[in-house]
Amino acid sequence: MAAQRKPNLILFLPDQQRADTLACYGGVKVHAPNLNKLASESVIFERTYVTHPVCTPSRSSLMTGTWPHINGCTHNSVPLDRRFRVFPELMQDQDYRTAYIGKWHLGRPEKYLPTSRGFDEYFGIPYSNDMTPRVLMHNTEVIEPTADLDTLTGKYTENAVRFISQSKAAPFFLYMPHTFPHIPLGASTRFRGKSGIGLYGDVVQEVDWSVGEVMKA
Repeated sequence: MAAQRKPNLILFLPDQQRADTLACYGGVKVHAPNLNKLASESVIFERTYVTHPVCTPSRSSLMTGTWPHINGCTHNSVPLDRRFRVFPELMQDQDYRTAYIGKWHLGRPEKYLPTSRGFDEYFGIPYSNDMTPRVLMHNTEVIEPTADLDTLTGKYTENAVRFISQSKAAPFFLYMPHTFPHIPLGASTRFRGKSGIGLYGDVVQEVDWSVGEVMKA
């Protein structure tokens, strides 16, 4: 009997998205068919908690399975200590191809970037989009000294689809923590002004489109 192939895994994490913007959580403000479809086909959690209310500490817990006061990331922009192994490294041990596309915020020097922490590839902003300089990186190279927020979600999506296309021969893990809808907001001309509730709605609709494109891929 042939060995069962390991499943491909994708983790989406929009930054600061309110649950009440989605119909699956009782909201009706934003048309988000792809996110609502994922919810209808799976499980909705109505009581979930994070280990900290700001970015770096909560992301350090997600990466390590430890509390911020244990791993040392007790406030924003503290690099995640390399003594703590992160779960993508364990996935690489199991022959997964791994990619990180989006916001990192666990250390800017090269030894702390995703490509040094269990990810074969990285594309994104190394911290919050309200910080300067707001660079866009591919692996360890800065490709935009100031990232264009209006085109950011589209670029994330393009790179995610490419990674999936190139990972057919092996199981893959794609972690996609979207920069948006953390402020300042940006949306492409295709979505700007289309939600009817302002730029925030436009941004969420573009993130929803992105989720749909990745799931189709």
